[in-house]
Amino acid sequence: MNVSLRLSLFALLFAGLCFTTGCNQSSPSESADSSSETETEVASSRELESPEELLKKVEQAIEVSQQKYLESEKHSPWEIFHGILAFRKDYKIKKDGQTVNALEWLSSGVTYDGEPWFQKTEFGGRPHPYTKENAFEGHKNQSLAIMAMADIPLDHEVQTPDGPITVADMVENAKKEIQENEEVTWSLWALVHYLGPDAVWYDKKGEEWHMSDLVYMQNNTITNDSPCGGTHALFALAYARNTYRNAGHRLSSYWLEADQKLQRYIEEAKAMQNLDGSFSYDYFFQKSACENFQERLETTGHTLEFLMMALPDDRLNEEWVRKAVSLLANDIIDNKGEKVNYSALYHAIDGLVIYRNRMDPNRTAQLGSKSYKTPDESTEAKANVKVLKPVTPAAPALPPVPKQ
Repeated sequence: MNVSLRLSLFALLFAGLCFTTGCNQSSPSESADSSSETETEVASSRELESPEELLKKVEQAIEVSQQKYLESEKHSPWEIFHGILAFRKDYKIKKDGQTVNALEWLSSGVTYDGEPWFQKTEFGGRPHPYTKENAFEGHKNQSLAIMAMADIPLDHEVQTPDGPITVADMVENAKKEIQENEEVTWSLWALVHYLGPDAVWYDKKGEEWHMSDLVYMQNNTITNDSPCGGTHALFALAYARNTYRNAGHRLSSYWLEADQKLQRYIEEAKAMQNLDGSFSYDYFFQKSACENFQERLETTGHTLEFLMMALPDDRLNEEWVRKAVSLLANDIIDNKGEKVNYSALYHAIDGLVIYRNRMDPNRTAQLGSKSYKTPDESTEAKANVKVLKPVTPAAPALPPVPKQ
C-alpha cells in the first residue's frame, strides 16, 4: 500500500476527531454538530472587507485587546511575557491600579511566588526557569526569544537578587547551555536575532556550534508533535530564514531546506482552511472546525502568526489570507467581553500586529533581524562548514528499582 493511500485511509478513520496540542494543554472538545455547521455557513457568507477596511478592523481588534490589562499582583511572568510578544516595548500592565510599562517594571527586580524573574548564572544570566504550569518559562529560552521579537537591545539591564544582568548575559548563557536532543525553537529564534545567521560559538562542554546546526535540528522536528501544532517551530524557522536573507545570503543547504519546509506548511494551512476563514483545529494534521471562540482563537491565531512571518509580501492580499485575518479580527472584537486564555490571545494579536505593520506603509514589520550585512566570500565559505547535530529522541528514564 503506497504512502498516500495509507494517509488517506488514516484521515478517513479519524475524520471528525477534534483534538489539540495547544500551548496550555487544552482538553479535546466534541466534534462540531449541525448547529456549528450552520454557524460556519453564516460566518462564511460574511462579506469580505476591502484591504483598507480590513486594516481598520485589525487595528480595532488590537486596540480592544490592549484594554485587557494584566495585573502585576495576579498574573504570571509567562502571561506578561506573552503580552510583550504581542505589543513589544509598549506593552502596559496594571500595578496597584496604575498603568505601568511592563518592560520597565519587570526589569526592576520583581518577584513571582517569592522567586525572582531573573537569575545570575555561571555563564551570565537567564529568566527564571519553569516551576509549574504557566508560571515562568514554559520552554527553554522562550523569554529571551520574546525579548528578541521586541528588539530589546543587548545592553538592556534587568535586576536580580545578585545584581544586574543584561540581555547580552542571557544570550551568553543560552549559547553555553545549548545541547542536542532538546527543543530548539526558542533558542534558534533568540540566537539568530542577537548573533546573526553566521554565528559560531562553543557550548559549556567546548563543542563548536554553528547557527545552521540549530536550523538543521529545527528542520528535522516533526511539526505535529511540537507545541501548538508546530506553529512556534515554523515561526522561529521563518524568522531565521528571513534573517539569513536579510544578511544577503542566497538560500542553500539547511537554509534552503528550511524554506522548503515553510512552503510546504503554508500550503497545508491553506488546504485545511475552513469556509469561514478559520484554520484547522488540528493544525496541519487534518481539516477540522470548532464552534468555540477560545479554540478558534488558539488554533487560527497560532497558524496566522506563523503565516505572517513566513509569507512573502505579494501573498498577503490573497483572499484566503484576508479571510483568516478578517475572521480572527472579528472574533476578537465580537467576543471582547469574554474571558480568554492570554497565551492564545497574545499569539493571535502578534499575528495581527505583524499583518498590520506589513500592510501599513507608515510602519515597519520585524520579519527577522536586519543587523547583519552581506558577508564577504571568506565569511560565506566558513558558513558552509557544518557541524551536524543528529536529532534523536532522548531515552526514557528507567523506573526505580523496587526496594527488597
